[in-house]
Amino acid sequence: MRIAVIGDLHANLPALRATLDDARRIGADAVYCVGDVVGRGPHPNEVVDELRRLEIPTIQGNWDEAVSMDREQPGATWADAQAERAGLGSLTWTASVIGDEQRSWLRALPPTLRVDLGGSRTALLFHGSPLKQTEYLWADRPSRVFARIASDEGDDLFCFGHTHEAFHRVIGQSHFVAVGSVGCGSDGDSRARYAVIYIGQPDVAVGFRAVDYDHEPVLR
Repeated sequence: MRIAVIGDLHANLPALRATLDDARRIGADAVYCVGDVVGRGPHPNEVVDELRRLEIPTIQGNWDEAVSMDREQPGATWADAQAERAGLGSLTWTASVIGDEQRSWLRALPPTLRVDLGGSRTALLFHGSPLKQTEYLWADRPSRVFARIASDEGDDLFCFGHTHEAFHRVIGQSHFVAVGSVGCGSDGDSRARYAVIYIGQPDVAVGFRAVDYDHEPVLR
């Protein structure tokens, strides 16, 4: 089985479409989304509609919760005051343009999703951590943090977003995969990033994809 896990789409429709095209091209058997569908980008309604149309299983990110519940803060950590102003401006704008159907869909998204991988193995999908959408599981967090999650939840695979990082850590018998960001590129690299996970018997292999797309219209 080969699954694609996407996250942090951030209302970037061209990036999402390029990513889904890439996942189809490599033969992904299923696609899952670990949240932050909206916020920051210019296409909140369109991205929601695309996920709904394709019936992609999606969990709720902190931006999704904030927009759907009319929060004043999205629960993000800001690099500086300028980034905070931009983020809060985006939150206000997104809440003003999101449609009623799209808002209801975001509000109804589950905070976690457990997926049967076959052979008594399971994957747990979440946005920040299993308990908090706003918790950051950075790559340099101590191993004991991941080990505690593995012990508490008991799953074989954990997939998450929020940090926009892409990494794979093995803690005991559990695999932790930060899937990267589809909609928010890093400095100097606008490509959409997502994870591809190969579920074998008994092995699990993790790869990351970086997909080019026309990002200039999104920036404008």
